[in-house]
Amino acid sequence: MFIDFHSHYPAPDSIVCTADASESTQGKALMKCAGLLPNRWTEERRQKLFELIDSKADLHMGEVGLDRRFEDILPMEKQISILREELDFAIARGRCISLHCVHATKPMLDILGALEFRPYSILWHGFSGSVETARELGRLKVLISIGPRFRAGVGELLEATPYVVPETDYEGSYEAEHLDTLRNQYLRFPEGYIERATEIFNLFSKGC
Repeated sequence: MFIDFHSHYPAPDSIVCTADASESTQGKALMKCAGLLPNRWTEERRQKLFELIDSKADLHMGEVGLDRRFEDILPMEKQISILREELDFAIARGRCISLHCVHATKPMLDILGALEFRPYSILWHGFSGSVETARELGRLKVLISIGPRFRAGVGELLEATPYVVPETDYEGSYEAEHLDTLRNQYLRFPEGYIERATEIFNLFSKGC
């Protein structure tokens, strides 16, 4: 089975995430997550996110994170404070986490470096960073997923850390289109990576 490590399309082969706690988490999924991006943050929505996760034992957190494009809406200092609270909340409840990070690599690495979490229970989705950042995430025991927007080769990332997986970040509504995008992502990885991705998903979800 081709596993999609980050999608917004409900499919039985996908880790399905939302960007707003008010969005539906219904439908088929390999794993369901509820999240809240900085541009949609309000105190009311944060409370809704926490209530959603507390009410469903199989609901995880994602996507949440940092995004410098939204500093005029929510200053970075506030984004960092909010994210720390969200991560502490999820970790205390043994939930897996899907992270969003845009132009905020340094503060995100600082946050992750100060956290205590089960190894490989956090996924940095939509990774577009350097090999050096990938190596640091490997040291921190954080998973990396790459989507269609990642233009570099996968080989160097896999040399930096073996915990790199495919995602689509698909937001459409067509099953065939989603599956085609996912299959194309797997073609970027070494032959037989379906089995490796399954092993990594089992590690990610273990104990969550």
